[in-house]
Amino acid sequence: MKNNITSFLKSLVLWFCVFYLVFSAYQWWFAPDLEAPTTAGQLSVELVDTTPVSGQLVQFRFNNETDQVWNWEHFCDNNNSLELLALVASTEVSVDKPDCGNFKPMALSVPAQSSVIYTLPEFNTQLFNTPGNYRLDWNMTSGEEAKTLTTAEFEVKEAGFIRKGFRFLITQPLFNTLVFFIEILPTHSLGWAIILLTLGVRILLFYPNQKAMRSQRKLQKLQPHIQSLRKKHKDNQQALAMETMAMYKKHKINPMSSCLPMLLQMPFLIGIYLVVKDGLSPHLSHLLYAFHANVDLSIVDTMFAGLNLEVPNIWVLPVLVAVAQFIAIKLSLAAAKKQQPAKEVETKKGKKSKKDDEPDMMAQMEQMQKMMLWMLPLMIGFFTATFPAAVGIYWLTSTVFGIGQQKLVNWQLDKPQVRRKD
Repeated sequence: MKNNITSFLKSLVLWFCVFYLVFSAYQWWFAPDLEAPTTAGQLSVELVDTTPVSGQLVQFRFNNETDQVWNWEHFCDNNNSLELLALVASTEVSVDKPDCGNFKPMALSVPAQSSVIYTLPEFNTQLFNTPGNYRLDWNMTSGEEAKTLTTAEFEVKEAGFIRKGFRFLITQPLFNTLVFFIEILPTHSLGWAIILLTLGVRILLFYPNQKAMRSQRKLQKLQPHIQSLRKKHKDNQQALAMETMAMYKKHKINPMSSCLPMLLQMPFLIGIYLVVKDGLSPHLSHLLYAFHANVDLSIVDTMFAGLNLEVPNIWVLPVLVAVAQFIAIKLSLAAAKKQQPAKEVETKKGKKSKKDDEPDMMAQMEQMQKMMLWMLPLMIGFFTATFPAAVGIYWLTSTVFGIGQQKLVNWQLDKPQVRRKD
């Protein structure tokens, strides 16, 4: 009992450390820089991300430490309200603003003693897609008073090799497939488009996932034999390793293949997140293929089943995703319990046999499985609550599909084998 409690506490600490590291990495990678304004008592503007990359949405934070409300007219209404300067050969050159056409702009208003983040998504590609150094002058007004806010000079960097490769192989195909589904759906629903896209991705990965699941299930069935080998060669690790690998080779099992489904899904999950986190914002138009060049991204319906897919949902989706993940893990571990050897029974005197004094590897494994069964769904549910609801729709659909695929694998490997007599 004491060993089980110790094992449980160790597992709890381990999972907490993993959760903390993953969450910290997410905060560091995705969270914007929220430094306090450096011009206390004044009106100022600064970049949220001081190192934007071409294709990325450039965000500006307006800090109003005054007691006045300051307004900015969009350059589509007032061409003189904004000046964009680019540094060319050490000389600042005014950049022509794009044609607004029939675009209906939204003015910016910064209340007193507050901060507002503002972007120009419809014109982000035309203004900031070319790498280089820039500076912007914003002409603000408050009643009869006018003030020009100037951003510090900032550099829009060219996307690196890894980012370009990821966009080309993952983000761009996913984005255009999503746009295709949105175009053909009568309601232009982002939710249904994500579900269709997810099913397409899971069908694409069906064979490697199927192979990995079958290998994992076969490995579970071999656990009693592996435990026997451990007892047989408990003092000879080399012999244990050789016989274990021979057993894997005989049954054509790769013990590392159980990690394959998650590894295969991670790039697609990241790609989906990057595509939908801004609700198919117009600044993503640079990802469109030529045959989608004239698509109007404003037709997208981001409401789905009462949820706004552009913002996180903290009550419904996290619970559904966590429950689905719990069922998926429970289903994948079901065979392991069936294959566990029965524990030593107590003797007539009420004492356990000597074999019970040996380290119970199966008990420790079972404890780890219990931790994974409860902690992993909670972690995924938490992250679902921090991501836009569109990512939660993807994860829920993918998990439900995975449950069906796991049940298929279980049925194929557990059904009675009927042999035909000659």
